Amino acid sequence: MSAKLVFPDDVRPDFEGFGDAAFAFLHGLAKNNERAWFNERREIYDTELRFPLECLVAAFRADGAGKGLPVHGDPAKALFRIHRDVRFSKNKQPYKTHVGAILSRTGSRGEAGVVYVHVQPGNSFISSGFWRTDPPMLKAWRQRMIEDPDEWLAIAGPYGTEPCEAPYMRAISALKTMPRGLKQHAGSPVADYVRWKSFLLTRQVPDKVVKSPQFIDAVREHVLLAVPLLEYGWEILDMPAGDDPRRHMRD
Repeated sequence: MSAKLVFPDDVRPDFEGFGDAAFAFLHGLAKNNERAWFNERREIYDTELRFPLECLVAAFRADGAGKGLPVHGDPAKALFRIHRDVRFSKNKQPYKTHVGAILSRTGSRGEAGVVYVHVQPGNSFISSGFWRTDPPMLKAWRQRMIEDPDEWLAIAGPYGTEPCEAPYMRAISALKTMPRGLKQHAGSPVADYVRWKSFLLTRQVPDKVVKSPQFIDAVREHVLLAVPLLEYGWEILDMPAGDDPRRHMRD
């Protein structure tokens, strides 16, 4: 078995794309989702999936593909584990059948307002925004949309609502009716959005792009398109507790 490559936390070789071996591994894992199969092929996972993903994330340093972007990557902190948490799940399969990582303001996972990169044969995508927004922020977000619907529609309006290679926004989790205390705004032009719990801009990515250096360009282009959405949420997130969500209209 070859020695594992070790690099400084913020340095990796240029990203060249995910190879056929990476996709073959994920196809095989989907059919053989068990520890013995994975452990016998652990080196393939490390060299063909984890390491290229680290290289992709590392490309988004401030003086690289991340230049001029509000998010960047840290290969030591950005990757998600391929192991599933099965403690409270009926599905006891031990592994995910995809790999994923994030770009964020700090380069780490676990913060609100990120860019998520998902690699899976036939279902790779890039998604930016705010997933399962917590109640205080969601309340402020809804209030801001209601107070200035044109501002929000200028962000969300240009995008489609169906999965495709072009960026799209759609409700992943939404209330069936208007939230408590906001039913009087059912006729608002942003009423549908007020029922949303997550705000994400997503783009599907073909396998041929994921397997090439062009994947970096696809991620960068997506981030640039997502900047208005990310900044909208960050302004709300960064407001002091109890501040007026309409202050951005006065500043």
